[in-house]
Amino acid sequence: MSYENIIVEVSDRIATLTLNRPDAMNATTDGLYGEMADALPKLRKDPEVSCVILTGAGRGFCAGADLKNRRTDLTPLQLSARHRWILKNVLQPLHDIEKPVIAAVNGAAAGAGANMVLACDFAIASENASFTQAFAKVGLVPDLGGLFFLQRAVGIARAKELAYSARKVAAAEALELGLVQKVVPHDELLSTAREMALAISRNAPTAIGMMKTLFNKSQYATFDQMVEYEAYAQTVAFVSPDYMEGVMAFREKRAPEFKGGAAQTDDQTWR
Repeated sequence: MSYENIIVEVSDRIATLTLNRPDAMNATTDGLYGEMADALPKLRKDPEVSCVILTGAGRGFCAGADLKNRRTDLTPLQLSARHRWILKNVLQPLHDIEKPVIAAVNGAAAGAGANMVLACDFAIASENASFTQAFAKVGLVPDLGGLFFLQRAVGIARAKELAYSARKVAAAEALELGLVQKVVPHDELLSTAREMALAISRNAPTAIGMMKTLFNKSQYATFDQMVEYEAYAQTVAFVSPDYMEGVMAFREKRAPEFKGGAAQTDDQTWR
């Protein structure tokens, strides 16, 4: 996959998606969003990809919207349609892709960039990283899922404080608040993310894909609904080639060679 605003590289079953506008701190544009919207479905369907790392080029992760190149030619109706398109074609695929997504936050993550991190499964931060819900400083409300994700990460009161104040949160505080799960020296960021991704990719992709879908559902489903989802998913898992390979490998005392496939389907029955 060749793009102008992002870089996509695949090796050892790990896809690294790098936001690639370093001169603008990887600030988002329609072009960048369009390329992400093209790349994410391809990564979802790629049987050679078991895990995704999202990071930024240069000294920043993502500075949020590129205000220097903001659209001024759109009517309110067109603005609404554009924003819905981004949510449907970038945010949801990033959040819903049936493969774990690790955010490797190499620098400042502000505005939409901070919420892009929250849309991932979990995050590792460089000591140089920072997080800012910068929207109030420019008269906007949190977007790219921020109003949904932030309170689930830090609690409603803390989410309000971070959004209302628009203050910068350093990496150490981000770890304390639960915005990230690990902070590492800057030079070790990508190697740590790859090590974690490799450990995940050794496990059954069918099961992990369904786990991710069900964990996401559990944020708003009832217990009764989750019981039904679990029953269906476990049935799918029991008859999957991954489970058969896992049992055989256990009996033969060898490392399993999982192929996946069952969870990477367009069947919407249980989602």
